[in-house]
Amino acid sequence: MAEQNEAKTKTIGYLPIDKVQTLKGWDEYVDKSTKLSVLRAEAQQAKNCVRDALKERLNEQGDIDFVGEGDRVRVFRVFRRPQSRRTRTLDLSAAFREQPSLDGTAEAKGDDAGVSEQVDAATPEASPVGETAPATLDPVTERLMAIMQEKRQRPQA
Repeated sequence: MAEQNEAKTKTIGYLPIDKVQTLKGWDEYVDKSTKLSVLRAEAQQAKNCVRDALKERLNEQGDIDFVGEGDRVRVFRVFRRPQSRRTRTLDLSAAFREQPSLDGTAEAKGDDAGVSEQVDAATPEASPVGETAPATLDPVTERLMAIMQEKRQRPQA
C-alpha cells in the first residue's frame, strides 16, 4: 500500500498562456472554469457563514469545519490547516511549436524533444494575484480574482 505522505502528482512544468490559448477547446475550458470558480467562491462564502453559525451555536472557541454526509452533517475540530507548498517548475513553451493546420491557421502542437532541454530554465511558480490580493483570501478566491483580472485584460473579440 502507498504511503499517505507520498506525492500523488508531480508538476512537469508550465506554459505561457498565449501558447495554450491556441489549443482546441481552450475557450470552452476558460468559460466553464470561470463559472466553476465563481460557484466555488460563492459556496465557500456560504460554508464560512454556516461554519460561523455552527461555531456560535456549539459554543466552540477553536477552528471547526463540517461536511455533509447523506442525511447528517459531520462537524469536527481542525487542529492544523494544510500548508501549501511552492515548487520550481519547468518552462514547457519550447515543447510547443506552431503547426499549420489544414485550414491554413497556425495550431500549437506538442513536441517531446524540447522538454528535456528545459530543465536548466526552471523558474519559480508565482501566484497571479499574490501581491495585489489581501492575505486573508482563500486560494479559490485568489484564483477567481486572477481569472477575472485576466478576462478584463484580454481584448474582446
